[in-house]
Amino acid sequence: MGKAASRTYKLRLSDQGIDLFLACHYRLAQVLRDFIPYGATFSVAVALLERMDPDDIAAELETRSCLQCTGDKTCFVGSSAELAEIMQLVCERLVASDRFAQSPPVGKLYVVGLASFRTAEDKDLAQAYRRIAGQRPRRAKKN
Repeated sequence: MGKAASRTYKLRLSDQGIDLFLACHYRLAQVLRDFIPYGATFSVAVALLERMDPDDIAAELETRSCLQCTGDKTCFVGSSAELAEIMQLVCERLVASDRFAQSPPVGKLYVVGLASFRTAEDKDLAQAYRRIAGQRPRRAKKN
């Protein structure tokens, strides 16, 4: 029986960034009315980022709150291996737009995804969670 592919991602956050992540995690768990792994919150943030317009991403990257969320505290969050592929596609889409000459650092893009939780509707968070949960390989049930 194969094990579900997963990977650990390194987030470099400030105290404000950690507060933002935890607020997102709490909100998602509250919307779902369930305990969830930190990786689920991270994956939903990337799912939200994936649907953002390049102009909105560029604008968010320049906000003071986004700039203050990146820092020197290293946090490790487990998530799906597919997340790297999604981020590669996001970066390619940003470079193809007229807003970016080169892709912004992936760490800052993760913060933009987390920041998008602020304006996301509860139904959008739940839908993003269901979408990423449906992509994960299911483990075989033991009898």
